[in-house]
Amino acid sequence: MTVKRVRSGEKRLDFERVALPHLNAVYTAALRLARNPADAEDLLQETVLRAFRFFHQFTEGTNCRAWLLTILYNNFRNSYRRGTREQPAASSEEFDRELELRSALADQSRINPEDLLSGRMIGHRIEVALSALSAEFREALLLVDVQDLSYQEVADLLEVPLGTIKSRVSRGRALMREALRGIERAHGKTGT
Repeated sequence: MTVKRVRSGEKRLDFERVALPHLNAVYTAALRLARNPADAEDLLQETVLRAFRFFHQFTEGTNCRAWLLTILYNNFRNSYRRGTREQPAASSEEFDRELELRSALADQSRINPEDLLSGRMIGHRIEVALSALSAEFREALLLVDVQDLSYQEVADLLEVPLGTIKSRVSRGRALMREALRGIERAHGKTGT
């Protein structure tokens, strides 16, 4: 019985050391998927619990963030298929406000009003352009460009061929450029 406790304690310490540093990245991905902070927190909790339960299957030295994101995406897909998680109708403005609030609460000492205003405008434009993309392009872009996963890791995570991921990222970037140009032209005409 003592041996099991030691091993269980070692597992917990290993999990904390290897997996927990990636929770912010996993939460960000959960928020992008769920589009609602409460649902994202539930999804994150489900992911962490499952990751801890199956931590013995994680290969030390490999990309733990990619492993956690795979679990996150599988949890999201499974709950979506079962119909247990509704797709909330949160607006991009609500999403922006929640992220800004959490960021401001996390570090009050670094807030610069000019940077905050500029970041809001740019962030809002990027969010609008991202939301205009189809799910497969948005998903590939977020995983490669925001989560900083390799093309191969994303292909494995989404269970699609490597060439498909490269194509989605390339096309997604081109669509983002077009959308951002359109948004910029619209804002230039209105003077905002």
